[in-house]
Amino acid sequence: MARKSALSILIFGLGLVILPLVRATQKPYVQGKFVALQQKSRDRVDLYLVNTPITTAVSYFEVTVEFGDVDYVAEYTPRHSGEELPEAWKPDQAVRGRVDKHHLYLLRPDGSEVQLIIEKKAPLGKK
Repeated sequence: MARKSALSILIFGLGLVILPLVRATQKPYVQGKFVALQQKSRDRVDLYLVNTPITTAVSYFEVTVEFGDVDYVAEYTPRHSGEELPEAWKPDQAVRGRVDKHHLYLLRPDGSEVQLIIEKKAPLGKK
């Protein structure tokens, strides 16, 4: 009986150690294709002055990428107003990336990674 409970505790302990390692692995990069890239802006409220909002325009990029049979529409907010997307990123160009639950990670031409927030995903051809 003691041997059986000790074995159960050992298996449970190994499961607690191995499970986070399995979940921590990144998904592999897959080949995709840019469908559309657009620079847009939205207003951000900075403060209210006598019930009147004082706003600032904040630019962001809306990127549509096709991975397999799914189109992903994602947003990227640059760190500063002068930041642009890489010049090699154009519609119908290939891109390598990986998809997480709420994020899209695309590889830049220099090998670094850009994190985008997924706004919408749709089967290919339906938007």
